[in-house]
Amino acid sequence: MNRNTKTSKLTFLAIMLALTIIFVSLTTVPTASASMALFIFLPTIITGIIYGPKSGAAMGFFSGLATLLKSLLAPASPLDYLFLNPLVAILPRIFIGVVPYYVFKLCIKLTKFKTASLLIAGVSGALTNTLLVIFMLYLVYRENIIKMSVELGIGTTFAAFAIFLITTSALIESSVAGVGTAAVVNVYDRINK
Repeated sequence: MNRNTKTSKLTFLAIMLALTIIFVSLTTVPTASASMALFIFLPTIITGIIYGPKSGAAMGFFSGLATLLKSLLAPASPLDYLFLNPLVAILPRIFIGVVPYYVFKLCIKLTKFKTASLLIAGVSGALTNTLLVIFMLYLVYRENIIKMSVELGIGTTFAAFAIFLITTSALIESSVAGVGTAAVVNVYDRINK
């Protein structure tokens, strides 16, 4: 790898990390919280697809670390304390940078349609996060979440809480991740030709 390639890769990674930190930080602002949460995963997914699973995993680690630090230093909701555990905040984020890479490679091989493959890869990244976070919440905080669900009127089981998360945020996050990934990676590839 020549110096210009290393420099451009480091610049790209720095920009993606800066965007991740900005998106995570903006979730502490009540009016911007929901809309910014939709974009938190995009830099990690895009990094994984463009620079491979190792770079994607590293970006995911830093995304998770930023989430953990935000939950520790500037919690914005009662759910933030759940992300103080690295198994919930960091581990799922690492896989956001890995799974979309392999999904994209498989889809492009099977379909030959780049934009559709990018869209599916982006959706897979958001779903990976949602499913792994729900799994980790179940392992670590199951009893606490059931109590919280009852207090919030969501339901009396962990399954009710999981369904609530999937129907209120996962579907929207997946759509944004799919469209955003396809748009950004296509533009990036055009600029680099």
